[in-house]
Amino acid sequence: MLRLVRIGRLGRCSAATVRSLPGSCLPSRDIHTADSRIILGIETSCDDSCAAVVAGPASPSIHSDQYKVLSQVITHQDHFATGGIHPFTAALSHAANLPDTIARALADAGIGPDGAGIDAIAVTQGPGMASSLGVGLTAAKTLAAAWRKDIIYIHHMAAHALTPLLTEKEPPQFPFLTLLVSGGHTMLVLASSPTQYRLLATTTDDSIGDAFDKVARALQIEWGGHTGFTNPGAALEYFAAQDSSTDLGHALPTFPVPGPGTMTFSYSGIKSAVLRYIERNLPSDALTSQEPTYISHRRAVARAFQHGAIRQIEDRVALAFGLRQRSKADGTAPMGIEGVSIRDVVCSGGVASNSYLRSRLASLLSTARQNDTSSSLAEEEDHPRTTVRTHFPPLSLCTDNAVMIAFAGHLMWERRTRDFAQHARPRWSLEDLSQS
Repeated sequence: MLRLVRIGRLGRCSAATVRSLPGSCLPSRDIHTADSRIILGIETSCDDSCAAVVAGPASPSIHSDQYKVLSQVITHQDHFATGGIHPFTAALSHAANLPDTIARALADAGIGPDGAGIDAIAVTQGPGMASSLGVGLTAAKTLAAAWRKDIIYIHHMAAHALTPLLTEKEPPQFPFLTLLVSGGHTMLVLASSPTQYRLLATTTDDSIGDAFDKVARALQIEWGGHTGFTNPGAALEYFAAQDSSTDLGHALPTFPVPGPGTMTFSYSGIKSAVLRYIERNLPSDALTSQEPTYISHRRAVARAFQHGAIRQIEDRVALAFGLRQRSKADGTAPMGIEGVSIRDVVCSGGVASNSYLRSRLASLLSTARQNDTSSSLAEEEDHPRTTVRTHFPPLSLCTDNAVMIAFAGHLMWERRTRDFAQHARPRWSLEDLSQS
């Protein structure tokens, strides 16, 4: 029986939890037929040990009602004591946690230890931390060899981008724009198929997720352990939302969007500006004080940072659709997608669970319509002035998980192989996926 843990809106979870899409648990014998496939997914790109079993049609399809999530298990690591993720420690934890994580996922899906019923194993090959990726790859190769199954090597960020095709009744249609925001990435990508991507914008320095984490630590916002938050960025969102007071006796600084009208992201500047402000205006005793005035000040700083960080996302997405002017120094087309009809935008990755980002992006795109021939929004005779649809995965599938890996394996079935010589790819461009 699948153990279902309720996930809070900001991703609260215990040290080891089991998640599934509602109503998706079925014994494999009830769904495994000549017209279906069952894939075991394994994900270890960062610090979460993840395994899931997903059943789907024998022919790859983007119709979500043809897939069933039979099980999903995620074992989290608590890094609060060390102040963040340490690659060596994360790899050791994967080595200790992954075997039981996989065993539980198989058992919950009604799969025996011999792997009977599994058609292939999909595993994250990259990008991510090399040592963590290696643990997952070794496990997948060992099971594939022992069970005589095919293996499918999956790009982690492609799996994030494809998740709404599994979870939504009206999934995005190719080509679509995908915003991938996480602790390691901030990218705007044009997706033309499950294996074809064009990078339109990426960060030149820090990712948005890393900036959230660093600012949360600087503000000494509690996370991990008893708080239920597995990362500081999620804790910052919750902390900022608890109080809207702005009466601090002085004005908070504003954090301008760097390089407005350009096709790059940059988060080192806003991160450094916030850290300098904290150092100058919030002494160490103020950061730990329970005095309401100090707590309100910290919350206000968190809100100001969050607003500035997400304004940058809005600016780049607006630029992509020609809703704002390009920089005079930038003579290229808006993000390079003129002439491409786009009706769908996908936002995925860990930071996509941020409710403020969701509301701002949905608000921006709800009014986005084609106003001239230079816009990338679709306009046809039967669909004039088409409004862009915004897609977000369920909160439980925004952060790293193996459901998206198994599902991507279904869509990339033709890439299955018995080649066990492939290694981890810590740095792997989405644009290279079509060539691999």
